[in-house]
Amino acid sequence: MLKTEFFETAVQHGFYGLDKSNLHGKKDNVRKYWEDTFIKLAMQPFVERLLNQKQKIRIVDLGCGSGEGIELLTHIPPSYTNKNFLLDLAEIEVYEGVDISPAMVEQGKRNYAGLPQVHFSQADLSQGFPLLAQEPYDIYFSSYCALPHLTPPELEQLLCQMLSHIEHGYIAFDLYGLYSPEWPGYWDKDSTTPHPYTMAYLLPPTEQIAEKVDWFEVFFWSGSALTALLDKVIKITGKNARIVTLQDRSILIGRHMDTALFKQQRHQLRYQVNRLFDRDYKGETAGLMLNLAYLDEVKASAPVAWERIMDYGKQWQTVIAMLDALEQANNGGIKRLIETTELTHDSLADDLKMLAWLYRNMDRFPVVDFWASVLGPQVACVLRNLELALPEGVGCGHALFCVLGVGDE
Repeated sequence: MLKTEFFETAVQHGFYGLDKSNLHGKKDNVRKYWEDTFIKLAMQPFVERLLNQKQKIRIVDLGCGSGEGIELLTHIPPSYTNKNFLLDLAEIEVYEGVDISPAMVEQGKRNYAGLPQVHFSQADLSQGFPLLAQEPYDIYFSSYCALPHLTPPELEQLLCQMLSHIEHGYIAFDLYGLYSPEWPGYWDKDSTTPHPYTMAYLLPPTEQIAEKVDWFEVFFWSGSALTALLDKVIKITGKNARIVTLQDRSILIGRHMDTALFKQQRHQLRYQVNRLFDRDYKGETAGLMLNLAYLDEVKASAPVAWERIMDYGKQWQTVIAMLDALEQANNGGIKRLIETTELTHDSLADDLKMLAWLYRNMDRFPVVDFWASVLGPQVACVLRNLELALPEGVGCGHALFCVLGVGDE
């Protein structure tokens, strides 16, 4: 009789559960292939610079969860070596994860129990930087909006203490963007008062009922307000520091684009981009079409942010129009799109040519579903790279990502 002990153990460990596609949930395809990639590429030059200067680096991760930062920072693609990732665990002298949640701290300890250089501790960042007694770190890191819970004075105190503590390196963090198209009702507000926020995007649409979901207050930031705050803390501390990165992240694919909790309409853009990244689904170009007319009502509140969103939206629409032209074999339309785009956006025109070449040479790709396996992921990357190439952030994304360089960085 066949022994089943191995299979029983495998089932108990969850290896035979349903293999669900990452179209929903906390770590969906957009999180993995757009937002994580955005942060990794933003941090890449700074980690490279540190590794060129020293053999091992020291990292503190604020609002670390169960180890978000160590996963991001140790999976950065290298730009000039043959290593799988730029930063190896062996090149980390110490990683100190700090979180207010005891459960997260304990989970982090379990996740990285075999790594003696990885530590976790519980602390409330509203009380200031908790590791002032430790040696300076090279990277002070915080990701996925762990800091917007702090009031502006609390954030100022934290930044002043970190800036006083650091000797040479980088302070990297993100905050919710005030002018995201997800919450137009906040555009006429400022960064000094809190506003309601919810993570109910993780719930099924049928359960996303404003009166029944949990809400909490956070602060939303414009690029100008954050720049003013950083200028202030630099002046207070007298440190040699400057903003080296200020970028808007997740402008049209923020979590709440797909909910009606802050606006009247669900746009489903994140869901459709999740499908593009997924190699089991053919993208739906109709679902990727934009209608941003609802933002016209708040244009006067933030004209610079509105213009940034509209320009990005036009580039997004151009990409989707190219897909339609390709599917319809509209060669005249394809030619016009490329030639018109070349007049204003050379790099986007090159991307359109690349998509056209891929589509016209699909027979060269031995895959079951060319659209799902090849074209869709490339389209998603083009849309992502349009965002990565935008000028300095103004606060029009789900998040405003900032890196402060300190010393002779």
